[in-house]
Amino acid sequence: MHVRPRRVALATLVAASSLLLAACDGGSDSASGKSAAPGSGKKDKGAASAPASITADQAQQALVALTDLPAGWKLEPNTGLDKSQGGGEEQITNGSRPECAPITTVLNTGRLEEDHKANAQVVFTKKGDQTTVAQDVSGYERAQAEKAMAGLRTAVEKCASFDAKDSGKKATVKVKKAAGQQRTYGDESVSYAVTVVSGGMQMDFDLGTVRSHGAITTVLNNYSDRGDRGKEAFGKALAKAAEKLTAAASKTA
Repeated sequence: MHVRPRRVALATLVAASSLLLAACDGGSDSASGKSAAPGSGKKDKGAASAPASITADQAQQALVALTDLPAGWKLEPNTGLDKSQGGGEEQITNGSRPECAPITTVLNTGRLEEDHKANAQVVFTKKGDQTTVAQDVSGYERAQAEKAMAGLRTAVEKCASFDAKDSGKKATVKVKKAAGQQRTYGDESVSYAVTVVSGGMQMDFDLGTVRSHGAITTVLNNYSDRGDRGKEAFGKALAKAAEKLTAAASKTA
């Protein structure tokens, strides 16, 4: 029986803090500057190198706008996905299988790594529904971003089902790759679905994570068991998020 999902907990948008991981079990399946050529009688000037990561302003520029979504949605001002501050009691925790940590981390904070150089988040809800579409944009140095994406791929492939805790209560987390042919966004992308079952409560999520240079964005759809489950808005948001992220990261290393 499909249980109506709980809305993803929205926290006041603040800087991320460290994420505490508890036990789980079970499961399956900087660029250096370049010296300019010597000028005639003039002092050499160092040529500017590309910045290592996006700025806070560029992270904001990579956010999806309300006008990018279909009609019937509204912006939730001053809210974000990060539950590590303010809504910490809502966290989904695990730890004994480190390969599964990217899944709970992205559900708890919206991002793959807490050690980010820049961050921005936005949340939309469907009017008269329980569906949420939200986005995180985080900036890292390229090597860190590539490693984070590799960890996410491993989690999606190896953590089909694992034990965790939701708000301190026993829970089961199920993960699977999105069905069907999926478009690749940015330099690389992963589309996946996550279900969290705790007691009589079930939460269902569609997620898409995209990397461009060292910037990563994740779009999350926490859908209801009625209506169109936000699929149209999620698809449009993911495509637009990838487009904006690529533009924002284009001048970074």
